[in-house]
Amino acid sequence: MIRSLFRITRLSRLWRMIPHGYRSWSLNLFIFALLVLLFQWSIQPGKSDSIIHRMNGMLYDVRLSTMMDDSMEAGTTAIVVVDIDEKSLQQYGRWPWSRETIVSLLQHIKAQGALITAFDIVFSEPERNLIERIRERPESAPIQDFLQTLEADYDFDGKLAQQFTEQDVILGYLFLNAEADRTGYLPASPFAASSLYQAMPVQSFAGYAAPLEMFVESALGSGYVTIQPDVDGIIRRAPLILKHDDVLYPSLALETARQFLLAEHMNIKSANVNGVESIVNISLDNVVIPTNEFGEAAVPYRGGAKSFPYISAADILNGEEIPELADSIVLVGTSAVGLADLRSTPLQPFYPGVEIHANIIDAIVNERPFPYQPDWFSGASVLVMLLSTLILTYALPRLGALMMPLVSFTLLGALIGFNFYSWKYWSLDLPLFIPALLVVVISLKEIAGGFLGEQSQRKMIKGHFDKYVPPAHIERMMSNPDGVNLDGEKKEMSVLFSDIRSFTTISEKLSTQELKLLLNLYFTPITGIIFDNQGTVDKFVGDMVMAFWNAPLDVEDHAHYAIKAAMEMLKKTEDLRADFAQRGLPPVFIGVGVNTGEMNVGDMGSDTRRNYTVLGDAVNLGARLEGLTKFYGADLLVGESTRAVAPKWLYRHMDRVAVKGKEKPVDIYEPQIELALAPAELIAKCERHEEAMEYYISGDFAQSLAIFTELGQQYPKDKIYLLFLERITVLMESDLPDDWHGVYIHTSK
Repeated sequence: MIRSLFRITRLSRLWRMIPHGYRSWSLNLFIFALLVLLFQWSIQPGKSDSIIHRMNGMLYDVRLSTMMDDSMEAGTTAIVVVDIDEKSLQQYGRWPWSRETIVSLLQHIKAQGALITAFDIVFSEPERNLIERIRERPESAPIQDFLQTLEADYDFDGKLAQQFTEQDVILGYLFLNAEADRTGYLPASPFAASSLYQAMPVQSFAGYAAPLEMFVESALGSGYVTIQPDVDGIIRRAPLILKHDDVLYPSLALETARQFLLAEHMNIKSANVNGVESIVNISLDNVVIPTNEFGEAAVPYRGGAKSFPYISAADILNGEEIPELADSIVLVGTSAVGLADLRSTPLQPFYPGVEIHANIIDAIVNERPFPYQPDWFSGASVLVMLLSTLILTYALPRLGALMMPLVSFTLLGALIGFNFYSWKYWSLDLPLFIPALLVVVISLKEIAGGFLGEQSQRKMIKGHFDKYVPPAHIERMMSNPDGVNLDGEKKEMSVLFSDIRSFTTISEKLSTQELKLLLNLYFTPITGIIFDNQGTVDKFVGDMVMAFWNAPLDVEDHAHYAIKAAMEMLKKTEDLRADFAQRGLPPVFIGVGVNTGEMNVGDMGSDTRRNYTVLGDAVNLGARLEGLTKFYGADLLVGESTRAVAPKWLYRHMDRVAVKGKEKPVDIYEPQIELALAPAELIAKCERHEEAMEYYISGDFAQSLAIFTELGQQYPKDKIYLLFLERITVLMESDLPDDWHGVYIHTSK
């Protein structure tokens, strides 16, 4: 402890010995040196799980999606994806299909002029011969000879193998980690055995799932379809070669391109870097594919999903003429969700895995550039960092408070712009995170000194008003003091109340920890939904959530967003019930009330505790509406003022009521769905319902009863129809006042 204090004291003395004018230079050069060391460490092999690698990956994704050229023309050789999609599964049954269907598919592909067909599918299991299964049954003994004559006709594995010999086919297989997982017949590698290859840092796998031997021997070639994402789950690179038992094997994309190009030589160029034989590139004759040291190539994405022509396998099997198949390379794969070949990429979270292979094949055969990191990227990055340090250290202290951020942003923009330009026009994948971080750190350090006086003033304001105003409002007041009304304001707003039904019963059945878990699991996503829809969470009271819209910031269409949030809350609560069931928690059902109107909003409370909240009759009505949801068998009710300012929704008129505490009657409604998405049947139902309500309100109970009876028979689960049938039956036997307008008086909250 004493030694540490002594060292700190010595460093403090050394710092004071540096002339004041050189301290900024000294500290900035120290920052530069520290970040250069961090940069050099991050690019060493085995650092792919570091935070720096992840940040560079995120910037890679932004750059790729931003600089994507949507106008890119197709290459000379067309790549076509034959998609075993949902349509195909509906017409030809669930996967796996009979090999007879695969034979038919290949025959149609060949007939339409495809040059080569590659399967992003593994045929690792034999298909049982139907006749063999029949012959095994004792009752088939009298017809054994006849069945034997049919056996060859039902040998669909043999027919598929024969079909492989009649056209150019590349088969796929998988590499697996466990040595025990070895199924099928692993094809011979096109790479010659070499001690140099064995020394390369290529990822190695112990197991595999490969096609049957008869398929491998009959096909033109084979390649693995194994692609592993980065640590964040995103596929940015794909290995062109992998290792098994110290032997290198090509990927499906590399093997398909090799066979298509009739490449006589497939070479791997490497260089010894720090004693490790690192890969530089892989070439097919004169076509050079740059890779990283592990033999991984950056996937040269042409665009989002379905940038290549997709042909449904069903259309081909149905005999349709597909002009795109002529003179093309065909990849057979799937985009069906249930077949689990959708991958997360920089462009989309759900991207067909087969199209990753298509992008690589397209770039190789049509000689599109692969993004790559040149040998000199490390030295160039350090030079850029040094120049940035010198520019910022010299220029920023000489500028005013307004010009410092401008110059910093300009330099950062130039750095990012050059990086993006190099990507787009030279296909250079240059690191961006550490150089950008250096500009940001030094800029912030220099700018901070220029704002010390302003920061001191802001601290004084915060200290003075901290006990009256929440922190978020303090920032708003400091940025625009005249725009904040601490006394409150009256404005049109929308308010939402939500309550868990039968919460008392639920809480009595749970322990304290279980109740806490249930509420946390419920409130967390509900709060996120409100925030996502531009709402402000006012408070949680037990199981109740209160939120409002249009304050403190104005929200256009605030009533629409309040209803949208309520709809999403109901959907999320429905999803949570399944999760709760797995956790042994009781199911949760909620009622939601939304109302719009003039409300008082502002900081309200005592001198020691204040809260930014809303008050007013419109707020109270919102709470009453939530309380009425159970009475009407509805999950969500809104007031007539909300309906008036949110016309994008389809509503069902639920009643005209006078709630406790309000004399003026209010029409209440149940939002159904956004009007643009409403099916015709639902619209017709609501129109018929509205017709019945008009008769009811006008006192024509016979007509109203007839329509409600009709709707009740069509929709027996709707509580509202039973409620009105009972109510109208009573009213028809009662003497109504002359001023009857269909108002139902609720006497309870």
